[in-house]
Amino acid sequence: MSSTSLKRRGRVTTAVLAIATAGLLGTVQSAVAAPTAPSGAAARTADHGGAGQGPVTAVPGRSTERSLTAAAVDSPAITRSEVINRAKSWVGIGLDYNQGAYYKGYRTDCSGYVSMAWNLGASLTTDTFVPQGVAEWISKDQLLAGDVLLNDNSGNSGHVALFSSWTDASHTAYMGYEFSSSGVHYRKIDYPYYPGYGTFKPARLKSIVGDTSLPHGRVWDRSRPNGGPWDTSATLIDSNDAVNATSAASLPNGTVHVQTLVNGEIWDRTRSAAGTWGSSAKIDGQGAITDVASAALPDGTLHVQALVNGEIWDRTRAANGTWSGSTKIDAGGSVTDISSAALPDGTLHVQALVNGEVWDRTRTADGTWSGSTRIDSGGAVTDVAAAGLSDGTLHVQALVNGEIWDRTRSASGTWSGSTQIDAGGAVKQISSAALPNGDLHIEAVVNGEVWDRTRKGTTGAWSGSTRIDANGAIFGTYATATPDGTLHVGTNA
Repeated sequence: MSSTSLKRRGRVTTAVLAIATAGLLGTVQSAVAAPTAPSGAAARTADHGGAGQGPVTAVPGRSTERSLTAAAVDSPAITRSEVINRAKSWVGIGLDYNQGAYYKGYRTDCSGYVSMAWNLGASLTTDTFVPQGVAEWISKDQLLAGDVLLNDNSGNSGHVALFSSWTDASHTAYMGYEFSSSGVHYRKIDYPYYPGYGTFKPARLKSIVGDTSLPHGRVWDRSRPNGGPWDTSATLIDSNDAVNATSAASLPNGTVHVQTLVNGEIWDRTRSAAGTWGSSAKIDGQGAITDVASAALPDGTLHVQALVNGEIWDRTRAANGTWSGSTKIDAGGSVTDISSAALPDGTLHVQALVNGEVWDRTRTADGTWSGSTRIDSGGAVTDVAAAGLSDGTLHVQALVNGEIWDRTRSASGTWSGSTQIDAGGAVKQISSAALPNGDLHIEAVVNGEVWDRTRKGTTGAWSGSTRIDANGAIFGTYATATPDGTLHVGTNA
């Protein structure tokens, strides 16, 4: 993944989010008090299943003089990732299950929630999804993100859960979203559903489509000398308009390496310490890569991570310029985004985004990979970036509902709570880099423009954001700093 920049609609907010449970990052909290957890059979009843459903009701502004059936199907084709992102938007905001209440036009019960995620023109019910022609039955083997497990009985007897991904190769449990009696949840669910709640079968929205091809464009690099102003113009370093994603890392010798993702392959381009850009070399040609990240270690080695079919592979360039084969470091199969950062002690940290949660994995200076640690369990993160500071701290940024949250790992290994550093709600992608003086720069893409925000290493204070590129068509960025303090920000547009 690459980073991004950020624009604030208002002043900077540095208040730390009140963390209800360890690892939660950036989840929006409401003033609604959490219900007291019941025990025994009562807990099972309250925590799973629904508590009745309201009537089929059109979403305001989405229907005219037509029937509710027409209103229900009056929605454009929707991608699977959009369905999941819409489902995430109700997680953790404090909604109570109420079959007679509505939120943003949709009924606040199990079937109203799925109707919202599917962007239907009406809140349907469990017994109307299929009969009204909105959904159709499928097999277990066909399940993909955005499909549902549906008990199509009516009223209190029916329930529905939204499928996200299998938890492992056995396909005996899945990660899913559901609005149960105790609220909106993202969690592991036994397939097809918890026992005792009726018969559940896989179903699919008829208008759901596969995600469109990745955005693509050329790559530009803009620099900011140590303590100086930003370059007034950017340098075109890759004229191939098929680049889907970028990452970058700076080596101790002052060279900058930029990786570009083109047609599922990774290419590496070098900028010499003297400022000359070289040609690109293909370092991974297997053709199925969907994201890329990179970090440089103090010993002069460069590590490039590739995301392939939800798994992470790491490839190393030795200090003498020799590329190694790749090593699989995460075989979970559900990773959707990656970032990485190196610390002064030679450890490498790789972050993986899985079902809206952030996991961190460490490679020690002697080359040993650890297991992964979940550092954010909010379930609503859509992008992640990271940077290692000169004092040994690691900063990981998470993008949640268009807002940026920053979490710190101390030099001793302790993770802090998260700090909201951008509440504008319009950020699409993020990247970050640390300068030798301890300053941290966050880049955010907002409406196709790049905004830069700084955390001063001496005080820990966040600055307001500065627009550094008003192109209007940027969809991705990278950020990296050379040993002389020069910050390089790349744009993919």
